[in-house]
Amino acid sequence: MRKRSLLLLFFLTTVTISGCKSDYDTRDLFVAVYNLNETWTENNVPMSKPVFSIPIYKSSTTANGILINNFGNYGIGITAAGTVNGTILTIPQQTLPNSKIISGSGALTGTTLVFTYTEIYSNISTSITATGKML
Repeated sequence: MRKRSLLLLFFLTTVTISGCKSDYDTRDLFVAVYNLNETWTENNVPMSKPVFSIPIYKSSTTANGILINNFGNYGIGITAAGTVNGTILTIPQQTLPNSKIISGSGALTGTTLVFTYTEIYSNISTSITATGKML
């Protein structure tokens, strides 16, 4: 009898554990507004933009997708798509509405987001580093 009780307890525990579903979404780590600084080199001269804000939110169409609004400080209507895997961000190659072609990658460490992306416009390629602090 004791053996049957232990087997039943083991079975119920296994079913309960295997039936649990995690509601954790790693995109939640990225969803926020960031104050971002972008730097690059042009003709061997260091360049930067004034600090600007980007809101990041979850994509409703891609399971691990995020959307970065005001990408490159080009305006609220300019949104880039990205994917996340844990704390790693990937921005696949895409053409923004302003005809700039971008792609890049980076990571989130605590509340600091750092990513590097390549921007191609009028056959000129620029490598840009973006560093942002979550607000």
